[in-house]
Amino acid sequence: MFLLPLALKAQIADFYIGFDGIMDNRELTTPYVKSQTIFGARINPGVSFGYDSTHSVKLGINYMYEFGGEILGVDPQLDIYYKFNSEQFRFYIGAFPRKEVMDYPLMLLTDTLNYYSPNMEGASVAYTWAWGNAHAWIDWRGRISEETREAYMAGFDATVRAGFVYLTALTTGHHLARIRVWDPHNTLWDDGSILGILGVDLSEKLVLDELDVSTGWVSTYSHLRGSDVIWTKGWLTQVDARYRIFGLKGTGYLGEGPHLKYGDWLYRSGNYGRIDLFIHPFNSPRISSKIGFSMHLISGSGLQWSQQALISVML
Repeated sequence: MFLLPLALKAQIADFYIGFDGIMDNRELTTPYVKSQTIFGARINPGVSFGYDSTHSVKLGINYMYEFGGEILGVDPQLDIYYKFNSEQFRFYIGAFPRKEVMDYPLMLLTDTLNYYSPNMEGASVAYTWAWGNAHAWIDWRGRISEETREAYMAGFDATVRAGFVYLTALTTGHHLARIRVWDPHNTLWDDGSILGILGVDLSEKLVLDELDVSTGWVSTYSHLRGSDVIWTKGWLTQVDARYRIFGLKGTGYLGEGPHLKYGDWLYRSGNYGRIDLFIHPFNSPRISSKIGFSMHLISGSGLQWSQQALISVML
């Protein structure tokens, strides 16, 4: 009888529906990526059960339709996860939205993951204290079978702050194994990264809504089993600025070209620069949007252009 009121409260259903409109025009003339336009829509209906704001379980489906494509041309993903959320501790296990738990540089994790694989399938744990935070995660992408290669991604990041200055350390790893039946074409592959960043967040010091400048050293490795490990190193600098609906993001990389399976392949050119100019016509807790124009300075390919129009709604 004592537990019955808690059980009844925990059964209250909270239905949700999300929508994403995606138009990403990447007509780039370069050997590092395919010239393509990504144009489609994503629907994400589901139901959430929770007890207060700390414990919740969500069940739903995440489906993307690419315009002009087949109905199931992109495999749907499930929302099926448990979330614990307190002031200092946040824990997910199951299949949950990637963008809720991480925002890594595109060099390490490309933004097309949010288009075609928006859910991380595994676990994420984060702890926050007065002057910093730490976060670890794993994304399991395949259990070994006669048709499927075992695969996973994992990572760790931590940030410490002193006033408006911060220091971030970040590492990622990716493993791609063989299928259960021996196949000479399925060679084991590993790649990963180590990144150290020193930055300043001047958002509260100026009239701008956001101004964040960071720079740091990055090293990556790639290893095709049976051959030597290939290491690269370079220097990554980023500037994020925003005022009302207007924004700018500048990225510069100087160094050797990394070979990360899930990183943005434009960085394989080595020296690479990018400037994103954008506006957010709608920006609220339930609706966000972006219209962007990007300039890419690619080593060996010169100046290239791309455009984005994105909208996300969660009701």
